[in-house]
Amino acid sequence: MVNRLILLKDTYFYYFRNYYRSRSFYLMFFLSVIVSILLIYLSFRYLNDLSTFATRAGIKFLGGNQNELLLGYLWSFILSSLPVFASVFFGSPAISSEIETKTAFHIFTLPIPRIILLTGKFLASISVTFVIVLTYSLIEIGVFQYLFGILVIQLFYSILLTFLFVISISAVTFMISSIFNKNTYAYITVLITYLLVFYAATIIIELLFKTVPYYLLNQASSITYRVFINLSFGITLTSSSPVPAGIHSIISNALIMFLYFLVAMGITVILFERKEVK
Repeated sequence: MVNRLILLKDTYFYYFRNYYRSRSFYLMFFLSVIVSILLIYLSFRYLNDLSTFATRAGIKFLGGNQNELLLGYLWSFILSSLPVFASVFFGSPAISSEIETKTAFHIFTLPIPRIILLTGKFLASISVTFVIVLTYSLIEIGVFQYLFGILVIQLFYSILLTFLFVISISAVTFMISSIFNKNTYAYITVLITYLLVFYAATIIIELLFKTVPYYLLNQASSITYRVFINLSFGITLTSSSPVPAGIHSIISNALIMFLYFLVAMGITVILFERKEVK
């Protein structure tokens, strides 16, 4: 057991160094900082106009903290996109690249169980994504602390749920990467799956059954910003509420994202254990 933990630690740090030294990491980090700067400008420049914008959109608040909720919604709405693009950069080539570049010939022959290799690489992938998300979140917290003096509890809910989303979307990405032997196919499939398949399924289900498919990952992940304002957009259905999503919605959506992680990682382990290098 101790030997396995040591192997896992060494594997994790090896892949973590590879990730944070990559151009993909610096590109994602740079983009997250740029987006943060733009949102800082928006926060200071248009803070007093947010309630006016909300009224025009048909959202009427009963409490006095609408600015905090509206601003939190905007920051978290942008934050929810970071895990998707980070998973494309870090997760898509995770397994397929080992096969395409033939490095698997050397890695698979090492006296390390494949489950250790997979776990170490997965933990390294979500760790570098956490660094990007945490940097963005700390800037957000700093802005809220400066503007309002206190931090609403929804802000911490949003950050924690975003971390869970990182884990779930990364697991799905690793699963897709384990299917292909070429990076290009993995990249394209990940993007198509999340940006096309999930949203196409949402549209079809809304049209046919007049209900929001809350069990799809793109819908479950929307809880990261609906904790501020329970506002969701659909093609045929749009629902809004000036109050934050309730604890029941938070728990149910968190469980859905966790189930995506369990199922996707289970399939990934099976596929990776059977992976052969030709």
